[in-house]
Amino acid sequence: MSYLRESLFFLLLVLPSSYAAFFYPNAQASLIEHILVDVHGAYASNFSTAITPCTNYVSGSQILGRETAAQWLRVAFHDFVTADVSAGTGGMDASIGFETLREEDSGSAFNDSLAFFRPYVNKEVSMADLIALSVSLSIGNCGGPQIPVRSGRIDATAGGAFGVPAPETDLDLTLEYFASSGFDQVSAIGLTACGHTMGSVHHGGFPTVVGIDAVTATNTAGGIHFDSTVDVFDAKVVTEYLDGTGNAGGPLVTSFNVTSRSDLRLYESDGNATMIELANQGAGFLDTCATLMQRMVETVPAGVVLSDVISPLAVKPINTTLDFDENGNLFLSGNIRILASSSDLPKTLILWTNTDVSKVLKPEQSTGTSVFGTTAFFPFSIRIPSSTTTFNIAGQTFAIRTNSFVIPSLSSISSDGNSADFTVAVKSHYQLPTVKISAPLPQMGTLGPAVATYGNITLTKTGLKLKDGYAAYSGSVQFGDAVTGSVFAEVLSGGSVIDTTILNYIS
Repeated sequence: MSYLRESLFFLLLVLPSSYAAFFYPNAQASLIEHILVDVHGAYASNFSTAITPCTNYVSGSQILGRETAAQWLRVAFHDFVTADVSAGTGGMDASIGFETLREEDSGSAFNDSLAFFRPYVNKEVSMADLIALSVSLSIGNCGGPQIPVRSGRIDATAGGAFGVPAPETDLDLTLEYFASSGFDQVSAIGLTACGHTMGSVHHGGFPTVVGIDAVTATNTAGGIHFDSTVDVFDAKVVTEYLDGTGNAGGPLVTSFNVTSRSDLRLYESDGNATMIELANQGAGFLDTCATLMQRMVETVPAGVVLSDVISPLAVKPINTTLDFDENGNLFLSGNIRILASSSDLPKTLILWTNTDVSKVLKPEQSTGTSVFGTTAFFPFSIRIPSSTTTFNIAGQTFAIRTNSFVIPSLSSISSDGNSADFTVAVKSHYQLPTVKISAPLPQMGTLGPAVATYGNITLTKTGLKLKDGYAAYSGSVQFGDAVTGSVFAEVLSGGSVIDTTILNYIS
C-alpha cells in the first residue's frame, strides 16, 4: 500500500489546488465524459494510457506477458457474474475488491486494476462505474465497438456471494452461475467467447491449466493466449476454436488437464451451435459482443438507477471557476473544449455573458484526440460583475452562480493529504451557507476507497477585502488518513447545492 500512498502524495503536490466550480451537464457526467473523450494529448485523463497499446501491462514488467485491457474485462466479469438478478443482489458493485483472496478470484488482475482505478474514485465516480467504463474503453480501444456508458453504480461495502465459474467447474454449475446472473446458455457462451477475444491464461495464476513449459525468459508468467490476435477485440477466438487453427480457442479449450477445459465444455454444451452462429455473423460478432457486454455492465443491484447514456459534448466548459484577483475583483476563468474533426475546429470563439462582458478566445497550440474526434482548448479569464448568471459560447448558454462559492486560490488539501482548508465567498445580504466536504479514504479489505462526508463545519469570517459586497469565510477538515483521490467541497443553501469545487483534482 505504501507505493500507492507515495505516488498519491506526489500527485497532490504537483496538481492544481482546485478544479471546476461548475460542471456541465453535472459533475458525475462531466468527470466520466472526461475519461471517455480526453484520451490522448492535451488535458488527457491518462486513463486509456494504461491500455495503449493494447498489449500494454501498466502494472509491471512487459515480459510477464500480461495485458491490462484483458485484465479489465476479467475484473468486470468476476464482479458481475455473482449477481442474483431474481433477488436483486450483486452485479456491478465493486464487491470484487473485497473478494481478491478467494480461490475463484485468483490472479493479479483484480488488485492490478483496482490499484490503477483507485485515484479516480471520488464522490461522483464510483469504483463500480470505473470498472464498467474500463470495459467500454478496453473494447473500443482495441478494435471493437464503443459500448454506451452509463453511470450511477453504487459501491458495495463488503464482499458478495460466491459463484465465479472456475476452470474446473462442471458444466451444470457453470450454467447455473450464469443463469443466476441473468444469462441463459446461448448468452453465456457468447459472453465467454467475447470476453476471451483478448488476453491469456498464465501458469503463474493457473498452473493446473497452463504447464510450466509456457514460462520463458520473455514470458515469465507463462501466458498462453486465447487466440492469435491477443491484443485485438475480434472473432478469432471463435473461428480458431471451430477450425482448430491458431490457438484453437485457448488454454481453457486445449489444456493438458481435461478437468480445466471449462470453455470447451461450455462451447460444446449445445453441440457448438452458438459458436457456429457467432462465426457466421462475421463483422456482426462485434455487435453481438457489444450487446452482451453492455448487459453485463448494466447488471446492478436492485434500487440502483443508472444514468442516461453519457455522450461526448461538442462544446464543454472545463476547469471553470470563480475567483478574485489580488485587488478583490471577481473573475470567471477556465477553458472551453471543442470536439470536432480536426478540419472543423474553429480558429476563434467569442464568449459573452448576460451582463454584456465579451471576449474573443484563441485556442492553445496543443490538441487532444480520441475515437470521437479532435479536441481544441480555448482558455479564458474575464472580469465579471457579481450579477452575472450565464455565459454563452458557440450558441450554447451555461449557467453560473455567484451568490456564494468556494474561492479556489484560497482552498487546498494539505501536502500529506490528511486535511483540507477552504475559503468561501458570500455575497452581502445572502444567507450564510453550509459547506460539505466529501473525501475518498482507504478502507479495510479492498483497494476501493470509501467516501467520507463531513458536514456541520464551522465557518469563520476572515478580514479578506473583496469587492462587489463579498465577505469571506474559512473552514477546515481533518480526515484522519490521506485521501486517495479528488476531494469535493460543496456549498449548500437551503439544502440545495449551489457550488461544487474539487480541492485537489486527480484526473
